[in-house]
Amino acid sequence: MGTQHRSSTRALRGVVAATVAALCLGVGGVSTASVASAAPPACAGRGVPTSKISVQLWTFAEYIGFGTDAATIARTEEVFASLREMGYRNVEPFTLSGLTAEQYRALLDEYGLKASARHVDVGTPANPADIEQILAENKVLGITFFGSGSTPIFPPVYTTEAQWVAYAEYLDDLGARARHHGQTLMVHNHDVEFETVFGGRTVFDILMDSTERKNVVFQLDLYWAANGGGADNPIDVIEEYGNRIKLFHVKDMAAGPVPGPIEIVGRGVIDFPSIFDAAGGSTKYYVVEHDPRFGDPTFDPFEAAEVGFDYLDCVRF
Repeated sequence: MGTQHRSSTRALRGVVAATVAALCLGVGGVSTASVASAAPPACAGRGVPTSKISVQLWTFAEYIGFGTDAATIARTEEVFASLREMGYRNVEPFTLSGLTAEQYRALLDEYGLKASARHVDVGTPANPADIEQILAENKVLGITFFGSGSTPIFPPVYTTEAQWVAYAEYLDDLGARARHHGQTLMVHNHDVEFETVFGGRTVFDILMDSTERKNVVFQLDLYWAANGGGADNPIDVIEEYGNRIKLFHVKDMAAGPVPGPIEIVGRGVIDFPSIFDAAGGSTKYYVVEHDPRFGDPTFDPFEAAEVGFDYLDCVRF
């Protein structure tokens, strides 16, 4: 990590993760048939509380689409109905698909779902967002946590430490305004925040150091944290920053050369039990996510969501 380097022995973590995955999901050589009969009494309802499990709807981005027409809304309803049947009670939207906040809230209510958090563009110092409108929408939607789906890295916008500090200070101001409305601004990472270093501090460190804990919290994307800083990086970050990390994006990494591609939760190599254990009781939501594989017909977002829910419902830590 940026300000400190800590060495620790975690050789058994991968073994523990693989064992848990095998027991709960039938991977690692355990047959599907044996798991089907053995898993329910051993695992069901004993993992993460259902009230804390959510799913980032970006998983369904290709399926739902980016339109605002009736067909887009119908696909959104289909996704909501399926998620409810899988066991989800929370979702994390990234778009309202052309609906007003009132209409989107009504759709959530119809399917017994809650918006646990929201990804929405909160702007930059050069292009500030209409924060008052966002806060008003959030109030209708019932959302507490919100923030952009990424820092300005698509494409990379900032190349100096001063620019990142200015961006963090902008977020801190937005967070202070949100706090006065009973809402909380969150920052979501990718790999770049851990790979970009200025004077021994990563961009992630800068975002932490230049914001106040009362104004800004963090949603740690576990795949991107591991991708950008190594397999143990999520735990290093948690050990350093503690309960400033309030939400996880639970996203897995495929086996093989590291960093590997995104994998369905529980079928990869990220040691979720150790990560969850390190976080203690500070995690508000565990958000299943699998980035869409645009143009790949073999990817099924419904499978990714269902397997992810079942894993979290089962995992012990």
